[in-house]
Amino acid sequence: MMLQNNYTNELNETQYICDVCSEVITNPLCPFCLTIEIEAWLTLYPTLKKELLPRLNKYLSKINSKITNYGTECIKCKSKRAFVCTYCFTEYVFNELQEINAGKLVLKEFFDFFNFDLGHAGYTRDAEELGVIE
Repeated sequence: MMLQNNYTNELNETQYICDVCSEVITNPLCPFCLTIEIEAWLTLYPTLKKELLPRLNKYLSKINSKITNYGTECIKCKSKRAFVCTYCFTEYVFNELQEINAGKLVLKEFFDFFNFDLGHAGYTRDAEELGVIE
């Protein structure tokens, strides 16, 4: 009986869609937790960190002020803040890196560590055109 109840609860869980692309969030890692991981990676690039983090923090404060305690539960922090999918957020970061003229090595590393373009239909193509990946 307990298994059936747990299974029923899982089926009844609300599915949230990404505020950017309107797709169901299937990798519920919130942009706040992703930013912490990106910040850790950026310790290798202090100048880049100074340029990129204010942009990410501005983006996060803008989306955080709109919505509080809404979205899919993040698998890392357990807060209900996964209202932007990992794909859309990492695409945003990838675009910001390009805008601040990050080098190909940095773009490749970012892509290697934070690629959520699992279908290879989005910013993977951009990375290929830039010669970041083959």
